[in-house]
Amino acid sequence: MSLSLGKAFMDLNDAMNTVIKLEGNLNDQAFFNDILKFATTMMNGFTQATGKALHRLKTSKPSEDTVKQMVEGIPSSLSYKDDNTQLFPVQSVVYNTHRIKYLPILAKEEGIKHNVGGIDKRGGLLVTDPSDHDNRNTLELLVNLTDNDASNAIIFDTAYLNAMKELRKAGLLVKTDAKYLLYRACHPTTKIRFKYLAEWDPDSLMTGTLKGLPYIHCIINKDQCLASFTMYLRTSLKYYPQHIGCLFQKDNNDKTFKAIKDCIPTDTTLPILHHAAKDVPEYFNDFSIHYPSAIYLHYESGRSFKQAKLAASTYENDEIAEVDPVTKQYPFLTAATIGTGNLSTVYFLLLKNPSLLDRYREQVTRERTEKQDQGACTWKRSREEKGE
Repeated sequence: MSLSLGKAFMDLNDAMNTVIKLEGNLNDQAFFNDILKFATTMMNGFTQATGKALHRLKTSKPSEDTVKQMVEGIPSSLSYKDDNTQLFPVQSVVYNTHRIKYLPILAKEEGIKHNVGGIDKRGGLLVTDPSDHDNRNTLELLVNLTDNDASNAIIFDTAYLNAMKELRKAGLLVKTDAKYLLYRACHPTTKIRFKYLAEWDPDSLMTGTLKGLPYIHCIINKDQCLASFTMYLRTSLKYYPQHIGCLFQKDNNDKTFKAIKDCIPTDTTLPILHHAAKDVPEYFNDFSIHYPSAIYLHYESGRSFKQAKLAASTYENDEIAEVDPVTKQYPFLTAATIGTGNLSTVYFLLLKNPSLLDRYREQVTRERTEKQDQGACTWKRSREEKGE
């Protein structure tokens, strides 16, 4: 078979060389028009045959070098869509763990050069699968697809991660992609890919949003997502333990608090009660029962739980201006005199109602005047009683 194929191409090569030599010497345009028509049909045949072969990589299993030869020699085959799925080869390979290793080859040089899928589609990586209900493009599928057989999860996850690394080396997977791919990769069966993206761009854990909501809010509201939420929470705690406050949101199924208890041990050194008092006071009792020792912890700023609770409060001016019936003092004076006092708390209370300082001055002046007047009256009565 190979000899006959080789002989056929040798004859074809001789014929093409002959036509090239005749051009300019033979005054017969109809002849050249016919040859051009035959050549176009033949090239389309090469494209179709190679394109179909690229869609059959699962069964043929060629080496990566062989696939590279195919696309470099007949780059038009990269734009050949499968008759049934209407997918490009670069999209087709993403659906099988045995073919995923070919994806970087199909997307690199030739795919970019020939604008597979259109301009700025990154060789087909940003093309959406027309049959996908979630409208995922090739990159999103790369981080999101899983194997139906749970026993193959690690093998599958690793194979897809390797493809991601190759794309990154080629500049076809960039850091800005990590931000929007992180949400897609947040699932227990894709945890290796999720960890890779989180390590690459940990800021996305805190800043990533979907439809205006932080990723962690979207994850907790998905069905059957407690494991995903727990994975996201553990990862975000690793990079941003000081931002645990972003977790405290209301949800109808109480999944948030359960996941937090699973991820954060009872003897945590994180000031979790500070955040609970600030962000979800309605659940504070639940948190205080599970994390009793956290009440003695301090923020990184040094603020104690009591100070944090006070700073997070929504006191109105009239409450802050209310005099203690026992000490006869304003709250800012009470804060200043309890224990060793705390200037940040005093400052906070005065910032809420600066006029208190003037009131206090007036009160002190009034009380001093009253004492002076009382002293004068007492002295006068004493002199009168002595008959002076």
